[in-house]
Amino acid sequence: MISEQTAVDPDDELDEEEEDVSADDVKAIVAFLAPFGKPYKLLFALLGLLVLTEAALNFSFPLVTQYLIDEGLIKKDWEALVKSLVFMGTAAVTVSMVALLADYLYTRIFSDMVRDIRQHLFNHVQTMSMPFFHTTPTGTVLSRFSGDLVAIEVGIVGVVPQFVMPFLEVVYATILMFMFDVWLGMIGALIFPLILWWPRIFARRAFTYAYDKRLTEGQLLGAVQENVAAQPVIKAFGLTAQAQSGFSILNTSWQTIARRTNFTSALVERTAQTGLYVIHIGVFALGAYWAYTERITVGTIIAFEGVFLSMGYALTNVTQYVPTLAQAAGSIRHLGDLLAIRPSMVDPPGAPALKPFEREIVFDDVAFNYPGSSFRTEGLSVAVAKGSFLGIVGPSGSGKSTFLNLLMRFYDPTEGAVRIDGVDIRTVTQASLRAQMAVVFQDSFLFNTSIADNIRMGNPGATMAEIHAAATQAEVHDFILSLPQGYDTQVGERGGQLSGGQRQRVAIARALVRDPAVLVLDEATSALDAGTEAKLNETLRRIAETRTVVSVTHRLGSVTTADRIIVLEHGRIVESGRHQELVAQGGLYASMWARQRSVRASEEEEGE
Repeated sequence: MISEQTAVDPDDELDEEEEDVSADDVKAIVAFLAPFGKPYKLLFALLGLLVLTEAALNFSFPLVTQYLIDEGLIKKDWEALVKSLVFMGTAAVTVSMVALLADYLYTRIFSDMVRDIRQHLFNHVQTMSMPFFHTTPTGTVLSRFSGDLVAIEVGIVGVVPQFVMPFLEVVYATILMFMFDVWLGMIGALIFPLILWWPRIFARRAFTYAYDKRLTEGQLLGAVQENVAAQPVIKAFGLTAQAQSGFSILNTSWQTIARRTNFTSALVERTAQTGLYVIHIGVFALGAYWAYTERITVGTIIAFEGVFLSMGYALTNVTQYVPTLAQAAGSIRHLGDLLAIRPSMVDPPGAPALKPFEREIVFDDVAFNYPGSSFRTEGLSVAVAKGSFLGIVGPSGSGKSTFLNLLMRFYDPTEGAVRIDGVDIRTVTQASLRAQMAVVFQDSFLFNTSIADNIRMGNPGATMAEIHAAATQAEVHDFILSLPQGYDTQVGERGGQLSGGQRQRVAIARALVRDPAVLVLDEATSALDAGTEAKLNETLRRIAETRTVVSVTHRLGSVTTADRIIVLEHGRIVESGRHQELVAQGGLYASMWARQRSVRASEEEEGE
């Protein structure tokens, strides 16, 4: 089991003993895929029957070929010729139908398995706590859903045509070779070490490079994701050339690894083919000589030749599948690393649901520090009565957002406790805790769907009347109705079709449709212009009159009507009181208030 603090490391390297596709690797692949294949065991049984039927029919062709040539052609036996041709025609039609049905079956089974793996992976990511998302690069997670799942799909979809069928072909071809002639069979068997051992040298490197290639692809995805999200900064600061240069370095690193991966994979294939050519020449020369001296029949050498080539190509297919297996094995290890991580915030066994909020929220001498960080929040003791408005202010990095992270139980305190109506929130289910809260973030993320669906995210069972009521409270209802498609208007990716203020009001409506006992505002107006902020503050003040509100902000104008304001500095509460009381104290809050009033006055003068 891996904690979220030791989450997926994009720079992990393979140990030397793990470079080869060993029996342990195959066992690991089977162990990983077995749970996903279990629902399809009946289909697997049918597939196995079809594959064995196809192999049995293929087994008969060389024997019939030998009989046709020796009896039907050499001895001019018309009946033998007709029987052989009828059998081969019937068998050919049958094996084609069986193979077609098998192809349909295995593509269906493995496509369903890949779907199940993807869903399982997505569901697992949803269970992760916030520390995981704060410490794991986005590109690393995305690469599991893109490159790794694609590699696994290619690997398992190809297992029947590229491994199982060729393997069965090798088995029955080996038997047939020894049935035709023991000495030729022994010489033909030399193909095994040449095709299986020789390419193995390069297969080790192919596996290593394939794993490294996946890691680099994850870094590339992360770089692209970061670049797309940072385009306003890149454009504003003229960082295009720098971004291109940095991406070029990473892309070149990938190119080097990809070239090595593809070349070593090609070497695996070429060395197998070279071995096949060498043995084929020897077998054909000796067989031709023995047929010439009548030691064996012409039908035997022709049938043997076909069987040997068939076996050789089957072995080659198996060796060519090794790099695909190597990439699938590396990707399965990646997925295994991710799936092994367990959320750090978990409900205790048998945890009850939190009862409806009735009295107060209490931070009881709470201390906390983020893993790997020297910053520490401590001595947080504050009570928030039901129906009151608590403002949390302070300079950047003072611990304001940490307060909300602890309240929402995105993190747990290292000391002390957060209690609601006397109940430690660590003892109840997280779902029941958050069901009584709603959050409006600074960057209000809207999904690429309609306005109505975005508001309904706060309460999936909300009726249109409830959505309209929430939008009305957020003072965005009239604006929505003015749009050509009204509530069915698509907001675009991240809500890009709406202005900042409009997005924020939709986010407020999303929070209100939840009818939360506690409304949490995390810098809800700090990204807006002064005019929009002032209007939103008025809206939030009216909302705060009917419910409990906890607002984190560095814009003091949004908390002047708060019942209580706590001022944080260096992770500690340094001041507490109402707005007028704090201004009169002449401390940190007063200096922040004076500075912000001065800035606001300057902006108003410039506007005039």
